[in-house]
Amino acid sequence: MSFRDLPSLVTQREEAVTLLEAIASGVDEAELAPYLMALMTYEAEQAAAIMRGSGNEMSVRVQLGALLTEAGLVTQEEVFAALDARRALGRGEAA
Repeated sequence: MSFRDLPSLVTQREEAVTLLEAIASGVDEAELAPYLMALMTYEAEQAAAIMRGSGNEMSVRVQLGALLTEAGLVTQEEVFAALDARRALGRGEAA
């Protein structure tokens, strides 16, 4: 999956699932960052800043999954499955 396969806007479940597929397939975090910024609320931004300042920053993938779940577009189980597939890809295992 590449950047041009990603939706331009995420407002529906199908688009959110496409982002989860991108996470699972190992798309670079830099390509996911614009979606993170678009979905982030003021409160989520403040929480991320506090976590960053305390040395507990979450990856772009984890933050994006949390925001998609919070928006009600996907379930936590779907996010965890995508993150697990990404980790397996990083270890060279079949997802």
